[in-house]
Amino acid sequence: MKKLLFISMFALLVSSLTFAAAKSTSSSGNGNGGKDKIGGYIGSPFGLSYSHEFNDLVEFDLVAGYGGIWGYHRLDVQLGALFTVFDPVLSGLGDQHCPLSLGPVLGGSFTFVKYANETLLGGTISLMVPIRWEINFGNIPDFNLFIDVAPVGVAINFVPSKVPDSVTPSGGTYKNEIHTVWSYTSRFGVGLRYRIPNKK
Repeated sequence: MKKLLFISMFALLVSSLTFAAAKSTSSSGNGNGGKDKIGGYIGSPFGLSYSHEFNDLVEFDLVAGYGGIWGYHRLDVQLGALFTVFDPVLSGLGDQHCPLSLGPVLGGSFTFVKYANETLLGGTISLMVPIRWEINFGNIPDFNLFIDVAPVGVAINFVPSKVPDSVTPSGGTYKNEIHTVWSYTSRFGVGLRYRIPNKK
């Protein structure tokens, strides 16, 4: 079931990016500044958020971050295409567009785990469909705020481990192995970004 979900979401991602590229010639942004937005993302992962609006309906999205504690380190990169499904204009925010969007996101992570005198390498490949609500402000049009959540996704985890290799009179020896584990995953976070002005 997880493998079928993974294949279906991957096909959705490919078709979404193809659609986005085809639409890129007719772009005007959403009227709140530039089409490129960059800033911080607080959540999982914790790090950087970047988006490029192809037009009013489609945008490329990137979230990248780093996390670690003691001997564990993790680098995350998530790429996707988001589609606007609802675009209300809120008078209380200066008649600004505040779009609700969703779309497939492909994620990859790399883990580095310190074990004795060596480092074990692992990672994850995931597919999710986050839902994002973006808030624009009439009095500060160069910035926007958003919140997004992907309640459920699917992931392939490459888990490093040490396993016995052989036993000698002086003791046992071990070798490194990678175990593949399927799991469900999710994403939640908030972001604040700056709109890069369009070039004249």
